[in-house]
Amino acid sequence: MNSAPKQGVLGTLFRYEIKMLLRDTRTILIAIVAPLIIMPAYILILNIVESRERQALDEATYTYAVIGTNADWTNGLVLTAIERDAADPDTTRAPVTFEVRSPEGALESLHSGDLHVVVEGLSSAEWDSVRAEQDSIQAATSVSPDTVQDTEAAVPVPSVPAVRIHFRAESDFSREARNRLTERIREVREIQRDSVYRAAGFPVDLDEVATVETESVATAAKEAGAILGLALTPVLVLLMLSGGSIVAVDAISGEKERGTLETLLTTAASRTDIVRAKLLAVVAVGLTVAVINVANLMLYLVIGLFELPANFAVDVGALELGLLFLLFVPVTLLVSSALLLLSGASKSYKEFQVYFFPVFLVFLVPTAAASLPGIELRSVIAFVPLAGIAVASREILIGETDLLFICFAFLSTGGLAAWLTQLTQQTLSNEKLISGSDLDQADLTGGAALFPRHVIRLFLGMWVLFFVVSLWFGQDMGVRGQVTVNLVAIFFGGCLIMIRRYGLNASDAFGLRMPHPTAWLAVLVGVPSALILAVGIGEVVNRYVFPVPEGMLEAFGQSLAPAELPLWQIIFFLTILPGVFEELTFRGVLLHGLRQRIRRRWLLAIVIGVIFSFFHVSLFRIVPTALLGFVLTYVVLLSGSIYPAMLWHTLNNALGIVPFRLEWLPDDFAPSAWWTLPAAFGLAVSIWILWRSGPSVSRSEQ
Repeated sequence: MNSAPKQGVLGTLFRYEIKMLLRDTRTILIAIVAPLIIMPAYILILNIVESRERQALDEATYTYAVIGTNADWTNGLVLTAIERDAADPDTTRAPVTFEVRSPEGALESLHSGDLHVVVEGLSSAEWDSVRAEQDSIQAATSVSPDTVQDTEAAVPVPSVPAVRIHFRAESDFSREARNRLTERIREVREIQRDSVYRAAGFPVDLDEVATVETESVATAAKEAGAILGLALTPVLVLLMLSGGSIVAVDAISGEKERGTLETLLTTAASRTDIVRAKLLAVVAVGLTVAVINVANLMLYLVIGLFELPANFAVDVGALELGLLFLLFVPVTLLVSSALLLLSGASKSYKEFQVYFFPVFLVFLVPTAAASLPGIELRSVIAFVPLAGIAVASREILIGETDLLFICFAFLSTGGLAAWLTQLTQQTLSNEKLISGSDLDQADLTGGAALFPRHVIRLFLGMWVLFFVVSLWFGQDMGVRGQVTVNLVAIFFGGCLIMIRRYGLNASDAFGLRMPHPTAWLAVLVGVPSALILAVGIGEVVNRYVFPVPEGMLEAFGQSLAPAELPLWQIIFFLTILPGVFEELTFRGVLLHGLRQRIRRRWLLAIVIGVIFSFFHVSLFRIVPTALLGFVLTYVVLLSGSIYPAMLWHTLNNALGIVPFRLEWLPDDFAPSAWWTLPAAFGLAVSIWILWRSGPSVSRSEQ
């Protein structure tokens, strides 16, 4: 009997929220105006830019200079190549104009933009020297002395001149000049080569020798769909986050600051209805974004409102667009629930903004899954929330509709959205939403009592600083510089600032207490066991969840432990320093702050493991790094000390690097699958030892 009045209250509240957000210009601009104009504006601008750029490239006069010890021969070759367009009436290639300039200071003129390309003529000996210099590093790392060919038995190579073209890759005109001139020079060289064969009486037509034809089985529509599929999900999620955040922050955090929430709570409306109405308002913004963008796709891709660029002509129908819209419904619900929960947990606009950026990254990173090499929907990726939606959207746009795995992607994201929606309703229905009554003992006491509430915010700020420094200065600093700056300056320095700012006891915050002696035995048993498990899990993830090319893994390993670093520096910078400073940071200060908010050990270990993995900023290392963080957190919780975790972390890194550097193990070594069972048993024994011994009790704690 009471269901109708409740529905009436919910409807009234929802209409009120919609009226309020429609009065907000920012919401209208982001949720309605931006989706309406982004796609048509992008298409129009792309058409205009492509047309004008192609016209400018076709009408340009490209300048070049010829240098080198073989400049005379090279100049004749270039002139022949340039004049070939006029001499060959059958060519369908657009004519292009080249002008020669003085070779004086040619390379300097190229760098300053006065020249488009510089053509360098090299003798055979000079070219061999250049190639040897370029290949020296690769030859040293990939060619074994046993595989080098005997030079005396090798077929002698005749001495021929070579041409090297210098250009500026950042300049469209320089790049185009290089492409056009290279094409013409190669044609001339092929003609010269063929004439030599014919003069020697080659018995067959050269066109019949080793004919190679390439044909792409992907249509232009599929190529365009693949390109659009990479950007569609990230763009939609970006707009949902941007528009939804405005509504969400104003719905709770804003009303806390204005004090209007107290008036709303004094009405006959239940707190559950209030939360649901606000959630529906945020969902409405997300759905508006999805509807407008799908309608855009319908207008410009299906109906063909105006001409599309060649790389934007996707072949999709109304059915595929409807399927796309259904995929984005759970995404909308997931984003809306997260934003409203974040608003309820924040006491002000400022606090919401602090938390919003990390949440923004957490949602955007999985949507980049469609751009990863080798990722297909018919894999474990379909069960990863958001990532499965991104890959499914890309495959729909290229015309590969796998309904079974599309359903898996929908259900994985939908399941997470349903759980988060329920959590949001329960949390906010029981939360003290009014800022005045939300003061508790921690607010009144301040200092160390506030640290557990602020620790996540502080570590998010530390992560942003760490990410920016690594992105902008990482390559310039090298491995030693990065380790020193990240671990000592950012991690340890940040922890010291937190301890001083909140008046924490350093020994308690860092966990500096001696463990029971049996903890060291547990470390020795557990380190190899946990490492084998982590490597095995990492192999599964890299093969079935986030496939990573072997070349990328090898490049990462070489960058992590460069060949020029002495072994003692590798041990110091990559094993000892991380073992000390990362443990003080994550299993010390972070654990100290979170253990007062998260009472369940397993959940606390998972949270710290995940945070620890995100600080390593590597997608294919997230799972094994999170596992290591989970185990190390349990080591500290069971032993009551940071020292066993330090030793465990140091030995773990050493076992993963040193045996390969000393060539005790081949580079492609990986534990066999049957090692998993004894490794799991060894880790269980290690945890059992720690659990049985428990933390030692110092005199000050008695």
